[in-house]
Amino acid sequence: MVVKMKIMNGSLKGSFYVLEAAIAAIMMISTIAYVLQEPPEALELSKVNYKLKVYDALKICDTVGDLRKNTLDNNAAGIRGELSSYITFLDYDVAIYNTTSNITAVPTISSDNVLTVSYFLAGHVGNYTAREVRVFVWGFD
Repeated sequence: MVVKMKIMNGSLKGSFYVLEAAIAAIMMISTIAYVLQEPPEALELSKVNYKLKVYDALKICDTVGDLRKNTLDNNAAGIRGELSSYITFLDYDVAIYNTTSNITAVPTISSDNVLTVSYFLAGHVGNYTAREVRVFVWGFD
């Protein structure tokens, strides 16, 4: 019986080496497949960057400009004028919404690739009137 145990232990030892080699091969193939796969599209990240730049422009206009006043006056052209110095790299248009519907005309856009950035305002100097400034952005590829 001692002889049979030694043979069995030897065969088990060999099968563990085969199993270890198979696991190592699977890990190497998985790593190579992961490294060589196609990189993610940078286009989605650039869209997020455009949205952030437009939102930052709205925030700056709210802080130093007349964004709240123009919004309460339903003056989309005034908001476009304020944004023109900050958004020079894209085509854009502005619409103003209240809590139920749009107040100003929604722009007609010929592009199929459009981003929308919303900026919510609660009013100006004690006048609570909830409004949303929506900036439609296109012209990027």
